[in-house]
Amino acid sequence: MILGFKNKKEEDLYGSESALTGVFGARMARKIIQRINELQAADNPQHLPRNARFHEHNGKRKGLFSIDLVHPFRLIVLPTCEYVTWVEITSIQIYEVMDPH
Repeated sequence: MILGFKNKKEEDLYGSESALTGVFGARMARKIIQRINELQAADNPQHLPRNARFHEHNGKRKGLFSIDLVHPFRLIVLPTCEYVTWVEITSIQIYEVMDPH
């Protein structure tokens, strides 16, 4: 998939293991980097590992998707392409890391 970021600051954060470690801690930084690498390697969400649990939000966050990180945190992504079903998503933007619970 094609991966984008909100701005240059976010791109620098998610592109640096040391910056991620400073913000989220070592374990979470490793998992975020793993998920970003999996997203870049996949053609669409169907090719992600099952334990990533790519799933859509509903309610006020409809249109955003989550990918599991270290429980309870999720990597929230926003599709940047036209799609009818989630299997057709080919480009995304990293939106945020959050605890949705």
